[in-house]
Amino acid sequence: MDPKRVLLAVAGAALLAASLPTITEAQEGHEGFLLKQPRASLGFHLGYAVAGASSEIFDFTRERLTVGDRAFDAPSVGGSLGIRVNPRWDVRLDLSYSRSEVSSEFRDWVDLDDLPIEQETSFQRVPVTVGIQYYLKDRGRSVGRFAWVPSDWNAYVGVGGGATFYRFEQVGDFVDFETLDIFADRFTDEGSALTAQAFAGAEVSLSPTFLLTAEGRYNLADPAEMSGDFLGFEPMDLSGFEFVVGLSARF
Repeated sequence: MDPKRVLLAVAGAALLAASLPTITEAQEGHEGFLLKQPRASLGFHLGYAVAGASSEIFDFTRERLTVGDRAFDAPSVGGSLGIRVNPRWDVRLDLSYSRSEVSSEFRDWVDLDDLPIEQETSFQRVPVTVGIQYYLKDRGRSVGRFAWVPSDWNAYVGVGGGATFYRFEQVGDFVDFETLDIFADRFTDEGSALTAQAFAGAEVSLSPTFLLTAEGRYNLADPAEMSGDFLGFEPMDLSGFEFVVGLSARF
């Protein structure tokens, strides 16, 4: 999956959704309120995932290859589903996807023609969590028996838990430090780790149906035991911050 294409697709969907409030309100027959209190919300978000990247495999990669300290940070895309349980509380399912790619070469080695020894490293993370979300004030008010008026804005906090799925891959040319031979190869490891999440954000009503959201979140993941081609390395750090903005629809 190409993350750039995913980001473009979601951005297009968000722009299309932003043009729908007038149509939705016309179908509802009223402006400024809904005919019933929403029971759920569905949202899409774009953001940036900052990787902790503090374990041995990342240190090894940065020391041996021309990879910078923040090379494993990446744009992210995802979505969430919130189910209302009372006026202030939601149960939320959330998924996010990020993938970094960095081209590099060995810092201290060249081939027999004095050319760089090149490779590419990619790091993919997919946290999937279920949590509870608490709003700091009422999200709206009922007017009479049939109308519900949403608040202009609100803020929320929450916690959750789940798993982070990952894939770490290096492909290209490498040095055998015992024989000093140069060889082409692909090294891959993938797996998952239990993850706890804390988040806080705010939302602004664009219409009775649509909301603009902004959120910061921290994923604290158990170190993931490395296997496959990276067996023998210490467990991988999958924790990190993520900052997102998005569009949600309540229904």
